[in-house]
Amino acid sequence: MFKRIITSIFLIALIFLIIFSSNIWIFALSILLICFLGLYEWIKNSFSMILVGLAIILNFGFWSIYFVSLDDDYIFLYGIIITNTVIFDTFAYLIGSKFGKRFIVKKISPNKTLEGLIGGLFAAGMFGMFIELMLFHALMHIFITGGIFAFIGDLVISYFKRKSGVKDTGNILPGHGGVLDRIDSHLFATPALIYILLML
Repeated sequence: MFKRIITSIFLIALIFLIIFSSNIWIFALSILLICFLGLYEWIKNSFSMILVGLAIILNFGFWSIYFVSLDDDYIFLYGIIITNTVIFDTFAYLIGSKFGKRFIVKKISPNKTLEGLIGGLFAAGMFGMFIELMLFHALMHIFITGGIFAFIGDLVISYFKRKSGVKDTGNILPGHGGVLDRIDSHLFATPALIYILLML
């Protein structure tokens, strides 16, 4: 747990440094590196359907870079999108670990419970309400939708991990595993939220 906390603090600090630098090139190179490492782990772990993995990972990379390139201020909105997914993940894990009893898809991901999912969605909704107060725009339902897509992304990567018989996709992030272990929820939630926000 100590390693997990230290790694989380380091990653959060790094993400905020990239976001507050407001440099599209640093941001784009960071996203491309993440995509490259994610694809490398997909291949290294012998996940089936490489083209599907390529599509999922590159879709995340494309929408991330495209969105931030549209407007200088969008890099901060991107940070909010990422934060929403982190909040969903964190509360789903905490509440699921403490109160989880009803398993959703035990064969694919034995730790995913209905209580954890509801807790994560509630936290995402509360975060959405907080952002609404600052931006004066209805975002709560959008952020809850982001939580649902984060859950789907987690399940998809868990499915491929279970199919390949691996617990973690790598060990580059102490306490977290590999890059895919860390970005699984973001792979689906980020493109979905970006698309929804652009359609507003």
